[in-house]
Amino acid sequence: MRYGISGSKRPLFLCIIAISLILTSFSGCIDTPGDLYREYDQVFIQDIDVMSTPQGEGAILTVTPYIRNDESSDSSMLSVKINVIDQSTQLIVSEKNIDMGYVKAESMAYNSASLQVMEPGEYIIEVQLFEDDRLLEERGTFVTVKEKPSDEQPARIKLTDMNLVITKFVNSDREAVVDISPGVYNEGGDSKSLNMIVTARVDPYTAYTESDELGILKGSSRVRGNVRFVLPRTEEYTFTVVVEENGQEVAISETPMPVKLDEIYKIDVINTYQLVEEGTPIVEEATDEAVEEPSEDETPGFQILMTISAILLVAGIVNRKMISSKKQRK
Repeated sequence: MRYGISGSKRPLFLCIIAISLILTSFSGCIDTPGDLYREYDQVFIQDIDVMSTPQGEGAILTVTPYIRNDESSDSSMLSVKINVIDQSTQLIVSEKNIDMGYVKAESMAYNSASLQVMEPGEYIIEVQLFEDDRLLEERGTFVTVKEKPSDEQPARIKLTDMNLVITKFVNSDREAVVDISPGVYNEGGDSKSLNMIVTARVDPYTAYTESDELGILKGSSRVRGNVRFVLPRTEEYTFTVVVEENGQEVAISETPMPVKLDEIYKIDVINTYQLVEEGTPIVEEATDEAVEEPSEDETPGFQILMTISAILLVAGIVNRKMISSKKQRK
């Protein structure tokens, strides 16, 4: 026996199919908050850090890839290939392979390699991650190598950003061991001895301070200091970084918004925060009173409802025309 859809019901059936297709297409276009914090169930390049030291007319680039394993099992043997590409010619001017070994499940590993470029310019740092010689991922970043400043030019120290990594939780998970690594860039000539002081402040009366001796930073060089804190997890912290040259303050910056440690759940994950000069105005988020109500066209789901209503209206018109046509034939 052959089954089919009668002519009187076919338009309504087609409308139902159309509605289903539209709902399916719209469901793929609506972003959910979870998508913004999607975790990768894989091995991947989490970050690439590039520091530079002048060498002759060019520089020595220290490239550090951070490899994250979010799988539930240990990785196979991992290796990384680093290419330094001249942006103007697209030619590889330096390359190096480094072994990463096995990265344990739900953890991070990193290794560094030094590569030399012979002259100033714009360079692409390309990092390829391999697992048992199989390419897993490729990621790149940019670096500018400037001409070496003259010996008479004074140092110009600038704080760029701050990496925060929780290495473990202690004291029944009430405290966190936190590594702080601010980035320092010397835009001028060679510096004198530098010292970095990092303060994690809760309020005017509660603060934690650690320091790191950076030594002499050559002109056009980039380095990262490193300090370690043990901090209560329930507090919010504003981090302030001060760089002193021969005991005199030459740079001071801070995180523009407080850092909430209890919102960082994973260990060995790099969290990067901008550092702004102290006293820079902070643009606060608009309050609920200042936010305008969304118009009908901007209301989530409104366009979907309008589309469905239009289709149902068309289906009703088609059915009425068919009924009217049948009456006329009778």
